[in-house]
Amino acid sequence: MSTNGADLIVDTLIKNGVKYVFQLPGGKLGPLLMALKKREEEIEVVTVRHEQNAGFMAQGIGRITGKPGVVMTTSGPGALNLVTALATATSDGDPVLAIAGQVPQAKLLTPYPQNPNISGVMNDATITKYAKEIEHTDALADEVANAYVASVNGNPGAVFMDIPGNILLAETTKTGLEFSSVVDQLANTISDDATIATAADKIKAAKRPVMIIGARADDEAAAKEIQAFVKKTGIPVVETFQATGLLTREFNQNYVGRVGLFNNLPGDELVYNSDLVITLGLNLVEYWASVWNADNKTIIDIDTVVDHLDETYIPDTLVLGNIAKNLKNITAAMAEQDLTDEWKAVIRTLQEKLMTKKQVPAETAIDALHPLEIVDSLQKTIDAHPDTTVVMDGGSHEVWMGSYLNVYQPKHFLMSDGEQTLGVGLPWAISAALLRPDEKILSSGGDGSFMFSSQELATVAHYQLNIVQVIWVDKEYNMVEFQQELDYDGQEEGVDIDYIGYKEMAESYGIKATRVRSKEALDAALMEAYASTEPMVIEMIEDNRENIHLRDKTELKKY
Repeated sequence: MSTNGADLIVDTLIKNGVKYVFQLPGGKLGPLLMALKKREEEIEVVTVRHEQNAGFMAQGIGRITGKPGVVMTTSGPGALNLVTALATATSDGDPVLAIAGQVPQAKLLTPYPQNPNISGVMNDATITKYAKEIEHTDALADEVANAYVASVNGNPGAVFMDIPGNILLAETTKTGLEFSSVVDQLANTISDDATIATAADKIKAAKRPVMIIGARADDEAAAKEIQAFVKKTGIPVVETFQATGLLTREFNQNYVGRVGLFNNLPGDELVYNSDLVITLGLNLVEYWASVWNADNKTIIDIDTVVDHLDETYIPDTLVLGNIAKNLKNITAAMAEQDLTDEWKAVIRTLQEKLMTKKQVPAETAIDALHPLEIVDSLQKTIDAHPDTTVVMDGGSHEVWMGSYLNVYQPKHFLMSDGEQTLGVGLPWAISAALLRPDEKILSSGGDGSFMFSSQELATVAHYQLNIVQVIWVDKEYNMVEFQQELDYDGQEEGVDIDYIGYKEMAESYGIKATRVRSKEALDAALMEAYASTEPMVIEMIEDNRENIHLRDKTELKKY
């Protein structure tokens, strides 16, 4: 059987463990689709309803597995529709490999249909880490290898390959390249003994130490070492929204919640009161240093890369390399650390404050759900079904969930801290459901954000995915609305949206759906959803009057 460039790409993907390709078909993608069809027993093609969503689905694979998700598109608008998804992946630190079919090389510089300079558009460091137009068929396997490695090396992100049609169709004697052993060794180095000892000594000397866990530490190996470190030292922990789930319930006495975004949570106050901050895999886009380090705290940074340096972020000690292994060595160098009674008292005070902020008010609206009622119902459901993967779209609902909902496993709480992109929720839920078919995937979206990718309910229905989609309905782009009201003397404009019957919409796709206005009805709907592996949509009528308080400016108090 003759082998062409498209066959060479697919062979390389398969040899390196790629199981899914997300795509929306187009003429220039034809050679790759035919190559995929030849190998359909080894790699699955997932056809979607919009290329941007295909890019988000690839990002979901990258987020959960740590290895690039793969998306393929046609040229022109097909590839251009990937820009938002790839920029989101790069900002959030998720590996994605995007491949676009392109017009033949002879037509690249002519006024030919669907022929913008895609690689030029993509070749921006805020969108991708690597973007190339490939010029020779025999180089395709090499280029896939280099793009793939670039996507996971350092801070992970998106990469892009633009491949003219004649390059895809030309025959070649090359075979696919297997390079997974190189990928497995990336970030496998550890810091030297002297650096480990310095870090341990500074931690021992601290009176008010705290650890901030970031997205680059969100994996099972790091979770194990974080738990061992906390068990030995008792040092309190806060998480960014994107790094939720690294501690189990056993460590509730050491946990003070989340930090970031509006800098008004008890976790933010804990960092404000600390004298030493251990940043663990912290991507500064999650929690920018100017917010928490105005007083020049001692910083020990344990990470795979050096993040952005400025006047508020110059680590005193940099422990560079494999996060889990370096933290394990620091733990071994530590004696059991007895925190001062003063610091323990601060920790207890802020934990109590966190619990108070999470409590459902005694009086709520009769015909709509208070946000904390929704969080409480979802929390109880997750506690009863701890393997649930929680996926969030952007919006005010995300702040409630990000601030107060707990999960206890890494990679089981997915949200965007970087671009905070609307529309990621349902596509990421689809990725999670493909990877975790035996787990319930709980996808949360507002009525605004959900509509960015609602057409993918068709994909959910086609694959009968084990997803329950909850939709917070308040008929406004409320995350923008309440900030307009705060910033413009109570005025708002351009934020109202018409109500859509989301229940009826879901039913039109053949998906079971219900509409709820009370906590009792929500609890019953969640119980029904979890009793089945079929998809379900729950439309929740929300009382959004409390959302304006999400941005309350808390005067951070010194304890």
